[in-house]
Amino acid sequence: MARGRNPKPFQRTDRIGELVREIVASELERIGDDRTELVTVTAVKVDRSLERADVYYSALSAEAEGRSEAVAEGLEALRWPIQQVVNREVRARRTPQIRFHPDDVLSEALRIDELLAGISESQGAPEVVGSDDSDPDGSGA
Repeated sequence: MARGRNPKPFQRTDRIGELVREIVASELERIGDDRTELVTVTAVKVDRSLERADVYYSALSAEAEGRSEAVAEGLEALRWPIQQVVNREVRARRTPQIRFHPDDVLSEALRIDELLAGISESQGAPEVVGSDDSDPDGSGA
């Protein structure tokens, strides 16, 4: 078997994005700002030129309490101290500048689940067709 390159190698931007995600998450935990309590860093997308790193976060408990704006303000206030740690720990010629964005995927998934639960409750339990146990072989005889 010939040794060759992996047909789909793990991209450098993916590695840097994962490193930035770990750094940002650990720094948010270390800093312990009340505004960013229970914030989860869900993903980091780094552009090909390594100029920007879009950090996506989820704060479901804050959204439920109506504190989404306070979380965004807290993250923006902590952006520069976290950026300094990223600059220090990422070993690359160019370090991406981080920007925080809310990740709506989890909240939208929960909303869809609630809608589906509401539909199934209003219609009652669905009737299963062909679930007659009296005819085990399905021959109809």
